[in-house]
Amino acid sequence: MRTNTETDDERGQAYTLEGFIGAMIVLMALLFALQSVVITPTTGGLADRTVQEQIQQEVQDALVVSTQDGDLSATIRDWDEEGGFVGANGPSAPGEDHDTYTVAEFNESVLGGVLEERFADRGWSYNVELHTADGENRTLVYQGSPPSDAVTASYTVSLYDNQEITSGSNEELQNIDSDDRTIPRENEDEQLYAVVEVRVILW
Repeated sequence: MRTNTETDDERGQAYTLEGFIGAMIVLMALLFALQSVVITPTTGGLADRTVQEQIQQEVQDALVVSTQDGDLSATIRDWDEEGGFVGANGPSAPGEDHDTYTVAEFNESVLGGVLEERFADRGWSYNVELHTADGENRTLVYQGSPPSDAVTASYTVSLYDNQEITSGSNEELQNIDSDDRTIPRENEDEQLYAVVEVRVILW
């Protein structure tokens, strides 16, 4: 004959087992949900250092590829006669008075084409800035103000006196009037016209 004490013990063990199984189910559901999160440009995926380093390396590679055959140098020497860039119809960057390239316009360059294929087509935004030693910076592409966790990569390009602006005028940099210079000359006594840091900011 079973006693009330034995029945209560069995019932307590059953409740404990049910609670344990329920906790396991909740834990498994939570783990599944965490593993199914997709990292996109808007989900804060750049907060992860590994992801950030991977994206930064891809942008750096895009800059290196764009230097082949002098394309990156030619892109930053494509000046108009008003201190801006030829064919640029995009919005001016804050503090600047010249038009920037839209993404579609910038795609005509090697760098723009690579950035479109690797990032723009997947929903990323980017700015391309030109930084010089004297602080006379210019913006090639402006898509807005980047967040604090944006990825930045850069490449340095040297411009020389005997190089021509690429807008079809056949004028060498050393002969360009100061009012028409998108990038100012750094040293009047050297053959080196200027050293420009091309900086891509991606988010």
